[in-house]
Parts: sequence; structure tokens; C-alpha cells
Amino acid sequence: MRNIFNTSVVTLFVLMTLASCKKEEKLNANLNIIDKGIIDKTALDVWLDKNYLTPYNIETKYRFDRFELKNGLNITPPEESQVIPLMEMVKSVWIEPFEKVGGADFIKRISPKQFVLAGSAAYNQDGSITLGTAEGGRKIVLYVVNTFDKTNLASVKQAIQVIQHEYTHILNQTVDYQTDYQMISRGGYMGNWTLGTLTQARALGFITAYARAAPEEDYAEMSSNMLMMGRVGYNAAISTAPADAQVKLKKKEQYVVDYFKSAFNIDFYALQTEVQNSLYKISAPVLAKMLGAGIGYTKLYSNPVKDAAKQSVEFLGLWKAATNNMTGYGLGLQDVTMTFKSATAMTLRYSFTQGSDVLFADADYTMAINASGVATLQLAEVQPTTPNYGNMDILNDALSPVNDYFKNNKFKIDWINQLIPGNIGGLGSLGAFYKQTDPKSYFYGTMGQ
Repeated sequence: MRNIFNTSVVTLFVLMTLASCKKEEKLNANLNIIDKGIIDKTALDVWLDKNYLTPYNIETKYRFDRFELKNGLNITPPEESQVIPLMEMVKSVWIEPFEKVGGADFIKRISPKQFVLAGSAAYNQDGSITLGTAEGGRKIVLYVVNTFDKTNLASVKQAIQVIQHEYTHILNQTVDYQTDYQMISRGGYMGNWTLGTLTQARALGFITAYARAAPEEDYAEMSSNMLMMGRVGYNAAISTAPADAQVKLKKKEQYVVDYFKSAFNIDFYALQTEVQNSLYKISAPVLAKMLGAGIGYTKLYSNPVKDAAKQSVEFLGLWKAATNNMTGYGLGLQDVTMTFKSATAMTLRYSFTQGSDVLFADADYTMAINASGVATLQLAEVQPTTPNYGNMDILNDALSPVNDYFKNNKFKIDWINQLIPGNIGGLGSLGAFYKQTDPKSYFYGTMGQ
């Protein structure tokens, strides 16, 4: 027993000696190289810091990191050359409109703290494609970066709509949306939204098929689509839905508008206009392609006497001549409206007074618009027989100065903002029919629906 004890004492002594030696050793390691995640900043990093990290405290992570993305999916890294073009559009189409309408510090106060970029889309097992996700109000993942084209309006809209959708979720996490919103389309939501079509969704009062996934997705789809479609585009899109579905969609629109005002003191329609103005810098809207029910504008209204200072000399002279003719009949010519029933059909309506009564004189025209936006108006061979059309038969001679102007000329359809400053592409924007042989001769009015 003694020998065993002595051996244990010796072993313990040796271990204590070795431990003492380790305590006295000095480390000679360069700790700076241990963290392999430390990378020297490139010109791209400096640009992102200047435009996002410093002013908004938003990090943009473009270097591929599998842990930032959904597991089990084949996703390619983003090309570095695509990062700045994308983030330039994010700033001009998403951030700046919110700053203009919500205040310079709005995005600084409420924003995701990180963008993660992926080169390709995320393809899901149900056949759908994920273009973006938001996580806990802190991070937005943007996919398909490698196919982004800042000069292509559709490409820009797709990318920014993803952000608008995910940002709506972030806003809803900051201030919850109205709880009774989900009652508007109760029974229309479905777990696997990919089984439904857009037509079916619209018929049920949903703006997109994906809106049927859940009430919160419905809300985000409403907000993002209204912003990216613009008011004219949104109204045109829902105008083709059944009447009861249109009621639901308009009610949802009002919920979103009220929410932005009550929760954040933001005029949603003003925000919508700013977003559209940013998009117009990429590709200006072409008025000649925006006429017709389900397409865009359905009306052009003009009161030439009220707008006399801006109407062309020739058209104003013809209008005054027709006014004098009508006076001879004891009638007062008031205004004129073009109603675009489709891209190829238009009804011309004059409003006039007889004593205290307001009456109308209508005529249908076919409208052929070529690729250059030049329209040829031709009086339809067959006219309806209702009283308004009968009034046109009676008053055709009196109104002939203006009627002949429309029938005997070709017109370039375009905005008039170069002559009368104002926004284009929105409700209330001003459009004109310019005489092809003399652009100084034109008829203009307010575009509406």
C-alpha cells in the first residue's frame, strides 16, 4: 500500500508541474485571422454603406450565406454587378416615396434591418415560386437578382412589389391592421392558393390568386398591388370583376387607405402617386395604350370655355362657332366627354341645356390607333336609337364645326404636360388629341374612369 501511495503522489506532482508550465506560457497567435468572416470592403460595400447602412441602418447582404436562406432549395448566389442597379431602384421606388409622403425619417424608424439577396428564385414543392420573404420584421430576402433589369419596367415592378408586400407585413407587425378585414372575403381563403386561378380569385374579391392564402397575405397583396398598379391600373383591373367582387375589392381598398392614415398618417393615394412617378422615370406611360374599359382610362372630359386659356386656337374657335349655333336653337352648349368603351370604340357626348334641363347628344365612333399612337375616328355606321342619339341627329348641323374636326382629322393621342405642367398617368391627368398635320391644333381634357 505504501508503494502505491508514493506512486500516486509522484503522478500528482508531475501533473501539477505541467499545469504550472502551461499557465506561464505566452500566446503568440494572431487572433485577427481567426474570424474568416472578416472581408476587406470593396467599392460595392462602400456604396451600400453610404446609401443604406449609414442613413437607414439597413445591411445589404449579397455574399452567399446558406444559413440566411431556406433549407433544401437550390439557390444561386447573386452576381455582384446586379447589386447596385437593384438597390438603386429599391431606393428610388420604395424608400424615397415613403420619405416624401411619410416624412424623411419614416424608413429610418420603421424598416427591415437587413436585405439578403439571392441570384435565383426559390422553387417550392407545390409548384409555386418564392420571389421574396420577410422574417420577423427584421429581414427581407429578395430572389431572382441575377435577372433583374433596371431599364425594364416589368422587372423593376416585380422586384419592388415583393418589397412593398413584405414591407406591409412589417408595418402590420408595428401596428396591426383592422381585425374585421378578414370578414370581407370570409370563406374565400384556401391553404393551397396555387390550386386557384387569377380569374377565380377576382370573382371572389381577391386582387391576386396569392391573396387567397390568408387574410394577412390578402392585405399585403392589396397594399402592394395598389401601389405598383397605380390608381388607374388598379381601377381598370377590378372593373372586369363581377359586381359583388368589385364591392369587396373597393371595400378592401378603403381599409388599406384608412389604415395607412390612422396608423402612420400617410395619405395612401399620395404615396401611390409618388411610386408611380418613380416608375415613370423608367418608362413613361403611353396614353394611347391606356384607353378602354378594363385597360385604363374610360373618359376624357373637357369644358372648352372654362379651359379656354389652354385650348388650341383652332379648336376653341370651332367650339365657339358650335356654341353660337346652339344658341340659335335656344340651347346652351356646356361641355363634351369622350367615353372609351374599348380600345377601338368611343362615344362622343355633348352636354347642353334647355331652360333648366340638362340634356345630352351622343354619337358612337370607331377608333383605330396605330403603333405610333395616331388615332382615326370614324362615325359608326349604325347608331343606337335612344333619345340621346336622336338628339345628335337633330343637332348635328349645329354641332358640325366640332364634329367635322373629329371626323376629318387624324390625331396623335398624348399627354399635354409639356404645355400644361402636371402629373401624367393618374386620375385627373390631362390628355390631348393633337391634330396630326398641325400639332398646334389640339383638343384636351381631364382623364378619368
